[in-house]
Amino acid sequence: MNQSTETQVYGYRWIVLLAFMFIAAVTQILWIMFAPISSLVALLHGVTEFDIALLSLIFMVVYIPVSIPSAYLIDNKGFKYACTVGAVITAIFAVFRAFSPTYTFLMIFSACIAIGQPFVFNSPTKISRRWFPVKERGLATGLGTMAIFLGILLGLLVTPFATLFFGFTNMMLLYAGIAIIAAILFIFIAKEHPPTPPELDEHEDEKMMTGLRQLFGIKQFFILIVLFFIGLGIFNGIATWIEQILIDRIVDLTQAGIVGAVLIFGGIIGAVIIPELSDRYQRRKPFILLSLVMAIPFTFLLAYYPNYNVILISAFLLGFFLMPALPVGLQAGAEMTKPIPEGTSAGVLMIFGQAGGIVFILLMSLVSDITTTFFWAMMLLIILNLIALVASLFFKETAR
Repeated sequence: MNQSTETQVYGYRWIVLLAFMFIAAVTQILWIMFAPISSLVALLHGVTEFDIALLSLIFMVVYIPVSIPSAYLIDNKGFKYACTVGAVITAIFAVFRAFSPTYTFLMIFSACIAIGQPFVFNSPTKISRRWFPVKERGLATGLGTMAIFLGILLGLLVTPFATLFFGFTNMMLLYAGIAIIAAILFIFIAKEHPPTPPELDEHEDEKMMTGLRQLFGIKQFFILIVLFFIGLGIFNGIATWIEQILIDRIVDLTQAGIVGAVLIFGGIIGAVIIPELSDRYQRRKPFILLSLVMAIPFTFLLAYYPNYNVILISAFLLGFFLMPALPVGLQAGAEMTKPIPEGTSAGVLMIFGQAGGIVFILLMSLVSDITTTFFWAMMLLIILNLIALVASLFFKETAR
């Protein structure tokens, strides 16, 4: 489709996006894989289930200091260079982790895998700008983040069955092999730029340090930071503690993984549909509000209702409405901060999102210890969701 003599949209953009999506999915599998089998891993290594939760938490801790240098690399060397660095680090240490003899080594290699994550996660908006026209960028960012959800889905759903079928060590080797394949494919398939740009008026003049100073001078960006802190905090808290949230209402290990997978599957569907609608109507705010409003009742049902079928439906709808707020929010951040590079704005938002995950995971553990149940921890998430909803009312539309 020729837009002018100087611009063109290439079909190869979808190949580049798919190569990125594969890496993004693998990084999330390696993050969440212990959550649905936390009790088994704790037994194998002679530690507590909180110690196993720390294997997920370490990814969020590492993300914060690494995110800024990863954003710098994305904005100065390009997304292909940065994602290649992330993919290679991920693959190498996934292999090392598979041979961990003790919990200590499991933690060390998990932290090393986590170093690669920001180089991948901060890239979707850069890819959408480099390869996609304006009218497709919300969808492209949505598909890129959908891959993150897909990886979590596979990690939650497949890991319990793979562990039962192959054994714990062989399951980890299987995931390491997939990480190696993903890295190799991305290196040979992805390209930084199309031959000609998809838009005429694209400029990337601002550099990272200048961009950072300007970001924190944008009042609307602070609202988006609050939304990411709470929204990703809620999601990471539920994903990390999914087995413990459901422990009194499920009968075996695989059911927690299924519920978690259904939650993510709903998010995948929502991450395709809602950003596409956001593009079609060129509105971001209404869809962010929709996500936060609809998350409240389904969080309550997931926390309280005893019927397994209702739990599954609630998990699906919670994912469908809550998780698309991530790609819509990332796109809104790129729009409100232009011409600051997308890697910089996305990196800052994801830093606060990961910080929210750390705080919420620890807070949920504290509340559950005090009350001896995760129900009140989930009620706390609802209160925090209401705070985010109020903050979003002051958010101004960013789409053209």
